[in-house]
Amino acid sequence: MDLYKYGYTDNLARAFDNLGLVDYIPGRVVADYGGFLRVVTPDEFEAEIAGSLQHDSESYLMPKVGDFVALQIGVDNKATIRAVLPRQSEISRKAAGSGNARQVLAANVDIAFVVQSLDHDFNLNRLERYSYQLRQSGIEPVFVFNKADKVYDIDEKLDDISKLGVSYIVTTATSGAGVGKIRDLIKDSKTAVLLGSSGVGKSTLTNVLLGTDQQKTAEIRQSDSTGRHTTSHRELFVLPSGGMIIDTPGIRELQLWGEEEFLAKSFADIEDLARSCEYRNCSHVKELNCAVRAAVTNGVLPQVRLDSYLKFKNELQSQAFSATSASIKLKKQRARRQKKTIQLNEKLADDSELYD
Repeated sequence: MDLYKYGYTDNLARAFDNLGLVDYIPGRVVADYGGFLRVVTPDEFEAEIAGSLQHDSESYLMPKVGDFVALQIGVDNKATIRAVLPRQSEISRKAAGSGNARQVLAANVDIAFVVQSLDHDFNLNRLERYSYQLRQSGIEPVFVFNKADKVYDIDEKLDDISKLGVSYIVTTATSGAGVGKIRDLIKDSKTAVLLGSSGVGKSTLTNVLLGTDQQKTAEIRQSDSTGRHTTSHRELFVLPSGGMIIDTPGIRELQLWGEEEFLAKSFADIEDLARSCEYRNCSHVKELNCAVRAAVTNGVLPQVRLDSYLKFKNELQSQAFSATSASIKLKKQRARRQKKTIQLNEKLADDSELYD
């Protein structure tokens, strides 16, 4: 299959040529198994990352599923990734833990389907998190509400969803209902990704889109619809109808990564109300004549919506502060090392003059 079928473009071809690498070929990462990557050129290879690339680059710049890379094929068809081509887009989050690291979930994605089941997994706050994270990555989310056959209050939930002003599709993956609408949005040579918690039906949706049981699925507990992590790695598949889909493991927690300014895209309703606040820098917490809090009091804006906005804002401000503190600490460390190097060089020069 031609690499262009995997989304390779003339712009990427020029970027590859500009690397000036001899005896290298372009490829795309289609699976990440932790210890190694699978790359198509369009032939398939198991590839490792060159030590120089790992040493010289931050972890978020390492090859991820969806990345286009420069590949060197050695003896016995052993492949080594030497460079990553510029990304068109990436889906990131704050890595788990107390640090301030950035984790890339997938690269060069054109459309993201965020899957929730309409029974026990349904969570508006989590939808708001995905909405922010994807929009700050330049990707408009499409929400997929699966297992429509499992709920009786679907109209009430869809009414809550419509207030978010997001695009959505209602599906029952096991019967294929609504899946055609997902397929129609994945254009030829474009890449889509499925995101969401474990057990919401991402692998089942992938199988229906592929027309084959490619991905393993597992039974879920009927008491809470919790599923096991049947997908343990990220993998890209080419669809029979054209286009590609990336299936991902379940995401337990989506910690935000990005800039505060992108909140306006996910909370346009609050931003519109804020223009009528008396103070331009109103925090919407305790100021007088706050139009946002007035909208909550009048029942125009749900309190939970404002709570989410304030929580996201505090989270991003805290992240920015941590990043600034880490940057200052790094600069001080470099300055100390540079000072020690200068002192050592001066001492060596003095010792040299003494012996002369």
